Amino acid sequence: MTFAGNGGSAAPKGSAWSYIGVGCLTAPIGFFGGGMLAVLVAKVVGAAQNCRAPEGFPACHTFEFLYPGALIGLIGLPVLSVYRLRAGRKKVG
Repeated sequence: MTFAGNGGSAAPKGSAWSYIGVGCLTAPIGFFGGGMLAVLVAKVVGAAQNCRAPEGFPACHTFEFLYPGALIGLIGLPVLSVYRLRAGRKKVG
């Protein structure tokens, strides 16, 4: 499929800067959001295992869940955001 207004290219019209902006804006949001969700999962797992959290931590295995969840959010949310932005521009284009 080609677009007449984009020189016959299959790529949606728009510069790469808008994608970079969306990715850079959503990366820290994904990092912290993924980390918070992962700690919630750690609390649920700790409750299911009858584990008592150490003093000052929200769950037993906080960091074993926090780091992978934060990295998944750091990568996942920007990828999903840019994918949705591109799909919306292809529909309109």
